[in-house]
Amino acid sequence: MAIERIKRVKVGERVFGQLKELILSGEWKQGDKLPSETELAEMFGVSKITVRQEIQKLIAMGLVETRLGAGTFVKTLDVGDTMQELIPTAYLNSSLDQIMEFREIIDAESARLAARRATDEEIQTLRKINEEMMKKHEEDIEGFAGKDSEFHFEIGKMTKNPLLVKTNAILQEVLRTSMVGLIEKRGVECAVKYHTLIVEAIAVHDEKEAVKLMLEHLK
Repeated sequence: MAIERIKRVKVGERVFGQLKELILSGEWKQGDKLPSETELAEMFGVSKITVRQEIQKLIAMGLVETRLGAGTFVKTLDVGDTMQELIPTAYLNSSLDQIMEFREIIDAESARLAARRATDEEIQTLRKINEEMMKKHEEDIEGFAGKDSEFHFEIGKMTKNPLLVKTNAILQEVLRTSMVGLIEKRGVECAVKYHTLIVEAIAVHDEKEAVKLMLEHLK
């Protein structure tokens, strides 16, 4: 993508649009150094102030970063670091009901993709976690809760989608403090019943059934 000289109409927006497109299209890759403000101003045919303002917008969006004495670089994005910002939001601004609503959306889609993409080895791992969870049963509620969390996290991993994997990890972290109370309130029978059915739906790659069972389980 070649940089186009900017006409004097909404100059800043057009500079910003081209800069953003160069990054999102992959022409400027993660870790690449941007041309200097002077060079960019000459390429666009605009002032350095305009370029500087639009670069600040990119910094605010987390697309680029300025390194002291080195220049401006396309930021190396880490899904984990970005998604981690959900944790304080979940803890401070969300009720348990809201978290469970969010979980229904994430876990249902995770079950769908897991049924589509799971390997035989991954299914065996999920079965093993479920068996270990059932052994805990009512004798060890904390251990049961830990295996329950591990079960759902494993399904997230089976999606092969890093966004869903990280979101599942965050959900389990947020729910950790309340899981024992939830299990004591709702009993272990629901998890024992539905986890086994979910494993088998994933094992035969039945996406529709996996979603249906996951939603019934969470409700």
